[in-house]
Amino acid sequence: MSTDRSMPSGDPAGVGCVTFRPAGRVVGGVVVCHEIWGVTEPLLVAARRLASAGFLVAVPDFYAVRDGSPTADYARASRWRDGLDIAGIRRVLDDAIGWLRAEGVPGVGVLGYSMGGAIALWAAATLDIDAAVTFYGGGLVDPYWPDMPAGVVLARRLSVPWLGFYGASDSLTPPDALRRLRDALDGGHERGKVVVFDGLEHGFALDATDPRHAPGEAAEAWRDALAFLGGSRD
Repeated sequence: MSTDRSMPSGDPAGVGCVTFRPAGRVVGGVVVCHEIWGVTEPLLVAARRLASAGFLVAVPDFYAVRDGSPTADYARASRWRDGLDIAGIRRVLDDAIGWLRAEGVPGVGVLGYSMGGAIALWAAATLDIDAAVTFYGGGLVDPYWPDMPAGVVLARRLSVPWLGFYGASDSLTPPDALRRLRDALDGGHERGKVVVFDGLEHGFALDATDPRHAPGEAAEAWRDALAFLGGSRD
């Protein structure tokens, strides 16, 4: 597996991107979307695991034009998040997706955590991709950005298969929001599937040092996500 810390040519927004190449046959491409904190080490660990499963991986930094990403300071991270807009997010994703397509991957997926999970759901309803996976994305009822529809609205507009993992005790996705999400998917839309783990809070699947981390459920969700995206289990 090799690592390239800069996006190849064709980056009109000037946004940096970490890429990971699998050692063997490429089974697909995945764009990994970060949490509110930016491109953290746990996120890069997940990207390396995807590469080990056969994916060519691109990890764009939506905060690349801001100094200091990643951060553990919530106030700073919130300002960075709130400074984004859908036009900018789309430019970053289109560039990463375009690079993966140019590399000849057989399909492109988007996978995201928390804020990035909301972006993944939006991508599944909007962008030229083949599948998307969300880990506990917020914004189901109240979107992160005014120009992004709520997740429960996007769920009715899916254009590609989408898989979402949520915790039943996550304050960012309360029971009523999850009910509305399921109702949206149950309304004849067969492209989407949501999995809710009882008793789990936000952040249960990415950072193993997070006290909210749930190893068993995180491993189960990871296996399902790989199978959904078409990769091998690592």
